[in-house]
Amino acid sequence: MMMRLIFVKLFLLCVLFFPSEIFSQNTPQVLVVYYSRTGTTHMVAEKLAKKFNADTERLIDRRKRTGPVGFSRAGKDALAGNLTEIEPLVLDPQNYDIILIGTPSWFGNVTPAVRTFVTQYDDVSSKKIGLFGTTNKTGVENALVQLAELISDKQTIEYPTLPLQSRDLNEKVLNKKIDLFYKKLVP
Repeated sequence: MMMRLIFVKLFLLCVLFFPSEIFSQNTPQVLVVYYSRTGTTHMVAEKLAKKFNADTERLIDRRKRTGPVGFSRAGKDALAGNLTEIEPLVLDPQNYDIILIGTPSWFGNVTPAVRTFVTQYDDVSSKKIGLFGTTNKTGVENALVQLAELISDKQTIEYPTLPLQSRDLNEKVLNKKIDLFYKKLVP
């Protein structure tokens, strides 16, 4: 009994004087960076942030991407591989161990906002990376391959991916896919 009391007191002293060393050694810092025009990728990003205990950074495209004209321009820019102007980031990706990058698939291509992020923050390639993408029907796999090539400068690096079609977004299926994605990134 006395030994248990001594152990508890020592443990509490350690927690008081060395809390960050004890509790944060094996917990990677995770950032979810994503672009979402309609809210679908945002919803997935929020679920990933909860699962990974991560911070989120939503990319804001300064070009109007709403309405018929904005939608047309968005598709044209994605197909052409154009960059855009994005708002400055609030969080610094260099402060994180793992970065999850998400994009909707626009005609099987990465969105201009995500393309711009990867181009401007090319030093993210030194981090552990996971890629996720959303689409209504098809093309998300191609967009994620394209994104991986942008990050790794055409080198053959395989990143864990989470490709999602609209049919994958029901709670049960999505949670299962997120769990598998998590296991690929956080052993």
